[in-house]
Amino acid sequence: MSEINWGRIKWQSRRGMRELDLMLLPFVEHDLPKCDEQTIAAYMDLLNASDLELFRWLHGTAVPDSKQRQDMVAFIIKCHEGRRGVEGV
Repeated sequence: MSEINWGRIKWQSRRGMRELDLMLLPFVEHDLPKCDEQTIAAYMDLLNASDLELFRWLHGTAVPDSKQRQDMVAFIIKCHEGRRGVEGV
């Protein structure tokens, strides 16, 4: 993955479900750009999941289907928790 298409990643992160958008879009804007290519690739894989799967995973009502996805979901949740109460995010 030599060149990262941030516009495409951001567009694919817009899921049309407010609960997902509130977690994924700030993650893509603030956290993902600081990550290595392996983490970015894991995030792009996560985006292949359905909205319902993502919702359940990110809200803890289901467990992701692979260790990589479990780690990615945990990382997104950790970043989201760190932004709570921050204005403009």
